[in-house]
Formats: sequence, C-alpha cells, structure tokens
Amino acid sequence: MIFSLKTLSFELGPLLLEGWAALGARFILALIPLALGFAARFWLHKTLFPRLLERSWRFSATPTLLRSLEKPIEQAASYTGLYLALHSLPWGGIAAGLPRVLTIIYQISVIFCIGEGFYHASELTGLLLASCGEEVRNNRTLKALLDKIYKVVVVVLTGASIAQTSGLPIGSVVASAGLVGLTISLAAQDVAKNFFSGVVIILDRPFSVGDWIKVGDVEGEVVDINFRSTKVRAMDKSLYILTNSTISSATINNITLRDRRLYRFTLGVTYDTTRPKLEQLMADLTEMLRQSPHTYADTAFVKLAGFGDSSINLMVSAYVRTNRYDTYMQMQNDLNLSVMDVMQKDGVEFAFPSTTVYLAK
Repeated sequence: MIFSLKTLSFELGPLLLEGWAALGARFILALIPLALGFAARFWLHKTLFPRLLERSWRFSATPTLLRSLEKPIEQAASYTGLYLALHSLPWGGIAAGLPRVLTIIYQISVIFCIGEGFYHASELTGLLLASCGEEVRNNRTLKALLDKIYKVVVVVLTGASIAQTSGLPIGSVVASAGLVGLTISLAAQDVAKNFFSGVVIILDRPFSVGDWIKVGDVEGEVVDINFRSTKVRAMDKSLYILTNSTISSATINNITLRDRRLYRFTLGVTYDTTRPKLEQLMADLTEMLRQSPHTYADTAFVKLAGFGDSSINLMVSAYVRTNRYDTYMQMQNDLNLSVMDVMQKDGVEFAFPSTTVYLAK
C-alpha cells in the first residue's frame, strides 16, 4: 500500500486524528504549500518583476537577466509549492522511496528552469562588444557566432548539472567523451577544415550576414554563417549551402561593398546606317544615359567598338546607382527600353546575323 492507514495519525494540539481522517487532514495541509507556490508565482509576475524592470540599473546586463529569468523563476516557484505539497504527504509501503525521487525531480526541474533562463539571455554576448569599435559592434556575423557559443555553453553546463543531480558519473562520462571526441576528430578532418575556415571568414570578414556576394557561379545574399558552412539565398529564392573551406579557397566578389554596378553591352546596328545617323545615335544615347536618374552622368559613354560580321558594333556603358541585383535588373530594364526609343526616334535598325550569297554569272 502507498499509505499505511494503520499507523497513520495526525495531531494538532488537543486534536488527534487517525486512519482516513488523518489522511484527509494531511491532504488538506498539503494544499497550503501548493497554494502558496502559485500565489508566489502570481506575485512575481504581477508585482516584483514589473517593479524591478521599471528601475534603472547600474549594470546594463541586469534588465536582460531579469527579462530572461522572469518566467523560469515563476515556474520554479510553482514547482516548489508542488514539491512541498507532495513531500508532505505520508508516503509509505511500496512508495517509501518516493520522497527521494521527488527531491531529485524537483532539483532537476529547478536546474532546467535556471538553464532555460540563461539560455534566453544570449543578448548578454552583445555586451562583450560594447567597448569595441563601431565596426566590430555592428558585425552581425560575430554577434551570431558569440550567440551560438553562449547557448552551447549554457546547454552543456545545464546538462552536466542535471546529470550530476541524477547521480550519473560525470567524470567517467567526460573521459569517455574525450576519447570519442579524439576518434571523431581524426576521422573528420573535413569538418575541422570547414571549422577553421569558418573562423578565418569571421575574423577576416570578407563578407557578413546580409551582404550580397558572388562565389563562383553562386550569387545571392548571405543569410547565415556557421562553423561548417555559409548559406546564400539566390535571386530565385533557392538556398545554396557552401562549405567554408570551399569559400576560403575561392575568389569572393562582395557586391555589397561597391556603390554601383556596371551597365554595359554591345549594340549592333545595320551596315546601311550612314555616318551622320551613326553619330547622331551615339550622341542621343550618350545624352539619354547622362539624363537618366539611374546612372552616374560622368560615367556614361557610347563609342564605335568595331565592325562585326553582320553589324556595326557600338559599346554602350554607364554605372548605375545601386549595388543590389534586383534593383539593378529593374534599372537595366528601364535603360534598355530607353535605348529602343532612341533607336526608333533616330531611324536606326538593330542588326541581326545575316548571310549574303553571290552568284556568278
């Protein structure tokens, strides 16, 4: 039996209860710490933490810790009331060892709550960069790395504390983990290479999260940098995952670092275009590029580049006022349509591949 009613008694002053009456009295008394626990949770949520968060603290880390630990501490208060209520019951018989189990479960719950609170306080890593220069403080890649390291450390420490509370041999587990880690490191050289390449990328900072880059045939926005790989979101929304070792050995074009893009192409016109028409076309195209709000006027030019098999080739060139690919595509579309308007106005036709056949008489 869980409860031994034969030996169960309850005494309060002159009041002496036995059997089922004593059991009922114990249950009623167990409700008191349970109610106090939930009342403490309500007081913490409605009174204490709001007042603490309204205060101005000397240390900037204090508000972050308060916001992160608010819910875990409230949960711990209710867990404490529940634990005291269950522990006060007269366990016996086959459940004689249950109070010890309840104590272990309660300790694990409190450790988990504290670990959860510190896990969500990862904003503290940003305070480590507060004394650094503006360039370092605004480095989103470094912030993301510190955030991940912080969370991993919190998870490891919380897990170790829970394991120790549960009675697991931590020393043996750590030693075994070291041997396993050594074996894995020998077998996973590519992983190590990617890891150190990721560290080099973060320290050297050829690009950051949010930059638009081009690595080989891949072009897009950097959305994540971790220890193993870098994720790039292309223009068509497909996600490319590039290993850090591949990026470190490749030529990286960080398009975000430039303030403009080159708009340049070869325009072919027919050979029956006269020189006056050709000169007028080049002057009108140059003026159109200089007057366009998309281009830098001093970079625009149109020159006769050469003579092709089926066309007179003009080089049309200018720098546009953007470094983003999607904006550039829209500007290029507008400029191409303007080129067509100028060609039509000047009465000049586009050339296309053609073949002339001469027949002997």
